[in-house]
Amino acid sequence: MKFIKYLLLIIVALIIIGLIYVSTYSSNYDVKRSKIINTPIAHAFNTVNDLKTWEKWGPWHDEDSTIVVTYGDKTVGVGASDSWTSKDGPGKMETVDVVENKSIAQKISFMDNEPGDIYWNFEEVPEGTKVTWGMKADNSPFMFKMFAAMSGGWDNMLGPMEEQGLNNLERVLLETAPKTPKFTLGDISTKELPAKTFIGYPHKIKIDHEEMTRLFMKDMPKAGMYAMKSGLKKGDFTPGSVYSKYDETSGETEFYIGLLLNKDITPDKAMEVIKLPASNSVMISKFGNYGDGDYDAHMKIATYLEENKLTQKWPIWELYVNDPTKVKPEEIQTDIYYPIN
Repeated sequence: MKFIKYLLLIIVALIIIGLIYVSTYSSNYDVKRSKIINTPIAHAFNTVNDLKTWEKWGPWHDEDSTIVVTYGDKTVGVGASDSWTSKDGPGKMETVDVVENKSIAQKISFMDNEPGDIYWNFEEVPEGTKVTWGMKADNSPFMFKMFAAMSGGWDNMLGPMEEQGLNNLERVLLETAPKTPKFTLGDISTKELPAKTFIGYPHKIKIDHEEMTRLFMKDMPKAGMYAMKSGLKKGDFTPGSVYSKYDETSGETEFYIGLLLNKDITPDKAMEVIKLPASNSVMISKFGNYGDGDYDAHMKIATYLEENKLTQKWPIWELYVNDPTKVKPEEIQTDIYYPIN
């Protein structure tokens, strides 16, 4: 009997010590986790900003099948709200501040306790979007402090949940990512162009897109190296190609791969000089990887010429405006010019 009595006293003492420890445990916390997700920033922001998506990625839904969510009159943006019931009790959340594609602030409360804060930050990075999910509070209830103490701290209690939620969010974002078009076309414009000089490596071949690609991959870097060797600087030239013939009936094409000059230089020994006379030209910009959308761009010009009763002259040319290694694939710009009568 004495053993049982001492055991009970020890248990009571441990409980008292535990309660004292929990009562003195910090009621403040600020725990956050971040993840880089390969998705456009608008897609990540819009998904989190819509409370109806949370059931698809919220980590608590993985652990508690009894959760039943009820949505407010608004579910997107400031004033959006929802509430829920579960085996652990009721709760509610409301979005209180939104900065588009940058941040979301929310208030969350469980049962009748004071609300805590949820915050989201979104940052565009080269790999996609850095999403940060944080939770903080200044006066947590005793029960929450006890759970935090038993978990080894606020970070150990909330951090893994945020990590799981961000992993779930990544899966949902990748599954629902908007399809990015391979290319886009700008509007057609008419320009009066001065006479220009082009130097390029000549080719006369049967129309074969694989062979043409191979020639461009060989000659375009060679032309760039020659520009550097000749002391040309940015603005002194633009990489491009000139087509003096493209006959689909005979299946033959004649073209030059090289440089449109703004400063005179002696051409490489394998290059030829092409004088582009002053003329009115129809021009269109295509954005996308080389080869993607080229046919569509030329067909759009052909339609424009026909509708406006304009006659094309030769040669036609393309200019490769920006460095494809320094911009996104959808930003690679090709300007196409058709001289007209």
